[in-house]
Amino acid sequence: MKNILRCSVILPALLLSASPALGDEPPADLFQRAVATAQLHNDRAGEVCGFAYAPHWNEDGGFIVEQGEGAARWLDARSQPLDEELAANFPEDPRQMIRQSPDRLLESADTPRFVRWEDGLAIYQFQPVSLPLAGGGFSFDVAENVVAEVGIDPDTAMVAFREVKAPSSFRPNAVVRIRDYETRVNFRPAWPDGPVVVADQRYAIVAVAMLQTHNLTGSSTYSGFTRCEAG
Repeated sequence: MKNILRCSVILPALLLSASPALGDEPPADLFQRAVATAQLHNDRAGEVCGFAYAPHWNEDGGFIVEQGEGAARWLDARSQPLDEELAANFPEDPRQMIRQSPDRLLESADTPRFVRWEDGLAIYQFQPVSLPLAGGGFSFDVAENVVAEVGIDPDTAMVAFREVKAPSSFRPNAVVRIRDYETRVNFRPAWPDGPVVVADQRYAIVAVAMLQTHNLTGSSTYSGFTRCEAG
């Protein structure tokens, strides 16, 4: 019995010590490789010719995109075409919505720094270069007031998520105060060995302007990715 108990204590300790990345920093070039990998998958987004888009504000099950050689077709959840007025609110090339664009995702105003391991991912922190925010008749950039974190798989150099938060409330201009700012985008392959695309995103922003509080909270998911037919 003593030997069994001793093994039950030692084995988890051995597994913990053998687990990669618990005490070591990731390879020095991992972030740079992640930029190149994101660009590769951004280019490969053209392989996607359809997906389902479900924003939080749509109560009917979201929308379906069919991307052909010409302009994309936007359908409702029952595969019926949208009226022209509603369809005009969506981009002509919906693949812009799912691309893993490295210039927006990973461009940094400072040197990205490794801060911790989390669920097997290397977490890097940096300040974004540009982060425009508009609403209520105002428009400004909040990049100087927030901190971005990305989770990178050390084995594949693929970005799993990007999260942006404001450490504290701030004023982007004289009449607006941002009380809370948090956004997150999660990525996954569209299909096995397929391009890495946006899987879901969420945002929670609270702003005060002209004595009015504005709560900007929402989420959206992307699923059912289909490949373009060969040829």
